[in-house]
Amino acid sequence: MAQDKPKTVERNAAPRLVDLAQWAGFSVATVSRALADHPAISEETKNRVKAVALEHGYTLRDNQAGPTAHRRKDRKRIGVVMPAPLSIGSPLANPFELSLLGGIGAALRDRHFDFSVACSAPHDDKSLARFMTKAKYDGTIFIGQAQYHAGLNRLAETGRNIVVWGVEAEGQQYCSIGSDNFQGGFRAASHLIRLGRQRIVFLGQSPALAAAQTGISQSAMRLEGCRAALEAAGLPLDPVMVQAAAGTSEAGAEAVVNLMERNVEFDGIVAASDVMAIGAICALQRRGRHVPRDVSVIGYDDSEFARYAQPRLTTVRQDVMKAGNLLVSKLLRIMDGHVVTSERLPTDIVIRDSCGA
Repeated sequence: MAQDKPKTVERNAAPRLVDLAQWAGFSVATVSRALADHPAISEETKNRVKAVALEHGYTLRDNQAGPTAHRRKDRKRIGVVMPAPLSIGSPLANPFELSLLGGIGAALRDRHFDFSVACSAPHDDKSLARFMTKAKYDGTIFIGQAQYHAGLNRLAETGRNIVVWGVEAEGQQYCSIGSDNFQGGFRAASHLIRLGRQRIVFLGQSPALAAAQTGISQSAMRLEGCRAALEAAGLPLDPVMVQAAAGTSEAGAEAVVNLMERNVEFDGIVAASDVMAIGAICALQRRGRHVPRDVSVIGYDDSEFARYAQPRLTTVRQDVMKAGNLLVSKLLRIMDGHVVTSERLPTDIVIRDSCGA
C-alpha cells in the first residue's frame, strides 16, 4: 500500500531523496543506486523507484532518466591481474586460471561492466606498488597473492578496491575468495581409500617460492587434506609419496616416471591439478600400467580436459562461475563502500572413469 507523504514536506517543497525513499519503501542507498541504474539493483526495483519519483514530481537528472543511464556514465575501470609468468613465452595462465577468468568476465558482462586483463603482472611488493600507481583501476581482481601479500595488505589499508583469488593468510587485511582446498584434498584421498587404495601419491607439492609471503598455498592445503584423510584411515603419508611438480602435464609425467624408476609401489594418485593428473596417466600408460585397474588417478579443478582424457578423469570440481560471480560481487560492494569478508567455496568430487568407480 502506498504511503502518505511525510509531514515534513510542505505542499510546494521539492521532494528530497529521503522523501522518495519513504514513498517507495526502500532505503536511501537503494533509491540512490536505483536512480543511477546501478547493476546491483534489480530492474523491478529501478522501475518502482522511478515511477514513484515521477508520480511525486521528483526531478530526474539526465543520467537517471532511463535504463541506459549507467552505460552513459563515466565507466568504472575494472582490471584483472594474472599471476606473474614463470618464464618469457609462457602462457598467460593455466587452464584453471583461464576458466576462472571466464567466470569473472561472465559476471562482469551480466552487470554491464567492461574489464581488462593487465599486460604485465607484479612479482613482489615493490613491483605491485609501481603497477597500481600506473594502472589506476577503480577496482582490481588479483588471481594469486603469495609474492606480494604484504603489498596487498597495504593497498587495502589505504582504501584501494581489491579482491583476491587465493588462500586466507594470517594477518590478511584484504578480501580473498578461494576453494576449501583442505576439504578438496581430504575428499580426493578419502575417495581413493574407499576404493581400497592404500599407497597413495600426492602429486603437486611444488617447492615454495623464495619470495612467498603467505606461508601457505592452495597446493599445500590440498596436501594437508590428503594427509588428514590418510591418517584418519590409519595410513600415514610416506614422504616419498609426496612428489613435487611444477603444475604442467610434463611435470606430472616426470614425477610418476621418477617413482617407477625407483621401484616405489603405489596404487593411487591425487594430483593438485587436472593437467598434472593427465600427464601422470600418460606416463603410466606408456609404462604399461593400466588406469584405473593398476592405479586410480584423481585430478583437481574439473577442467574441460578432464572430460576428454582417456580414461575420463575423476576430479575435484571448483565452480569457476560461482567463484567469478563472488569475486565480482565482493569487488563491486567494496567499490560502493561496504565492508566484505573472505569466503571459502565448497568442492565436489566428479566421478568419471580414472578411479574405477
